[in-house]
Amino acid sequence: MYITYCRNQRSLNLVDTTQYRRDATAGEYRPTYLIRVSDWKKVPGKEVETDYCALSYVWEQSGDVVQKENGEYDCTDKSRHCIVEGYDMNNGDLTTMTLTEEEKYEVQFLPSTRSKATIKSVTYEELLQQICKDFEIEHLWYDKICIDQSDDEIKLREIKQMHKIYSNACYTVAIVPEVHIYDPKDFDTINPVHDDTEASTKARRCMAQKSLWWKRSWTLEETMSSKRILVIGTDTHFWQHSFHTCDIPTSGDEFSIWMLDFANQQQGGGSVNQALSQAHFRTSSKEHDKIFSLANIFPDMFKNMEIDYEIDIKTTFHHFYRTIATHDLSILCFGSNLFNYGEEIRVNTIKNHNLPSWTGVSGKHLDTRVTATTTWLRSQHSICDDMLLHISTKYYKMLSVAPYDFGCFSPLSHDKYQWDQQIDNFEKRRKAKGQSSTVEEESALIDWAVKMKNISGRYATHYYQPQGAPVMQARLLSLTEDCDECIILPILFKYYNLLVDEVEKAPSLCLSYGYTHHYFLPVIKLYADAANGTKERHKAIGIYYLGNPNDGDLSSDDPDEILSSIFGDVVHSRVKEFIIQ
Repeated sequence: MYITYCRNQRSLNLVDTTQYRRDATAGEYRPTYLIRVSDWKKVPGKEVETDYCALSYVWEQSGDVVQKENGEYDCTDKSRHCIVEGYDMNNGDLTTMTLTEEEKYEVQFLPSTRSKATIKSVTYEELLQQICKDFEIEHLWYDKICIDQSDDEIKLREIKQMHKIYSNACYTVAIVPEVHIYDPKDFDTINPVHDDTEASTKARRCMAQKSLWWKRSWTLEETMSSKRILVIGTDTHFWQHSFHTCDIPTSGDEFSIWMLDFANQQQGGGSVNQALSQAHFRTSSKEHDKIFSLANIFPDMFKNMEIDYEIDIKTTFHHFYRTIATHDLSILCFGSNLFNYGEEIRVNTIKNHNLPSWTGVSGKHLDTRVTATTTWLRSQHSICDDMLLHISTKYYKMLSVAPYDFGCFSPLSHDKYQWDQQIDNFEKRRKAKGQSSTVEEESALIDWAVKMKNISGRYATHYYQPQGAPVMQARLLSLTEDCDECIILPILFKYYNLLVDEVEKAPSLCLSYGYTHHYFLPVIKLYADAANGTKERHKAIGIYYLGNPNDGDLSSDDPDEILSSIFGDVVHSRVKEFIIQ
């Protein structure tokens, strides 16, 4: 595939970010080699005293994909990338298409601008050099040149250093050609939902839903290791930085809050569930790379992991998840991956690997940081060779649950717009005064469901109402499958939400000022009764939402007191071992 780059770029940012980029500095670490942009020569990183940027791209977009004799795929560059000069950005869309039998790439313009624009066919490296010059980048790390691709030992060594390369870079340059201007008028129209221009809203939606870059495993690792990012599209670009390391306003979206600067986020860095919430929906040209890229996000945990494509893929997956779950039970903090009307939110790309339920492969992990307390477990949990998660405790509680009326497992008929209607009703109730207790009881579950969705991003599927208690005391669950009875375990998930303030006169920009937190518990269900002398087996199926102590949902903010209030009256006489497959 070949891409087009229009030099007359238009920024999607509402404020000029040029100085932000110029002021950004790199860390002390330098990669083994860098490219000097001025003459496009590879130079030793230790000799570079100035800052550098790291490149993030999808290799299929650097040329023609060809299959080699050994069955693997590679890209050949036939100099058919396009650099466009003189295109008037105010006259509409710029797209690329293959037109002639010779597969010669051309750029289609509006008639009014076609005569004013010039097109230059270049190699991918020439395209990158021009981009770097336009954005005043002096040194670039580009894996295809900076890593000796003919030496497998060097490649594996450099792969293990990628988290250092991206985390120390001045910023990461992401090449996402699917991002382009749809209509110049969109820059002057504010989207009321996102408090941003229509141009920015459409571009970001296109990037998340259509771009190859957003779907790849390695680009996730590169993004999560970065502090700042410059996304460059066909004819437009935008600058983004992490909320966690900068006091300069930025937009409050997935990049700033959940992904950028993953390792150095406040409150102790990112967590397992946070990375898995994105990784389980990414693809790679080699299945091993789904794990190797993830392992790079946790360099301390996997510093001794062998990166070897000859190792059986099942063994590779099992080693990764066993290590993750041994270190952090927040891996169990996942909910339903379905919209309230039953369709998948995102398509899972690893569900064909027959992984156990506790990896969250059937659901979707919560997006922001989670810490898990296991102080009420009998002993340290463990994962056996058969990938069974063993948890022993005498504190557990059986729940009889029912499908939530507006959830995906409800027997009631519902459509795509029902949830929006419920949100509208919820907002009206919030603004209404003098509500009767009857109205409050009728709205209790939907109010909780909206709160759960706004906080965690997961839709409610079931609810638990204590016997004889009013509906006001009911709590919601987000489960990966339907059931009428389940079990909650005393592993308290503390889920952090970043608090942001909008910047005066620039509603699309925000500054962070701290965190609030909410609590969840993991949910399991009986999978198979004991038979032929074997022990019971269970499945991990989702989360139970407890709420936020600051809103009065809980009587305490102390983990032990919270667990005591839930499990204190159901202490079982004998320790039970739950074997979760």
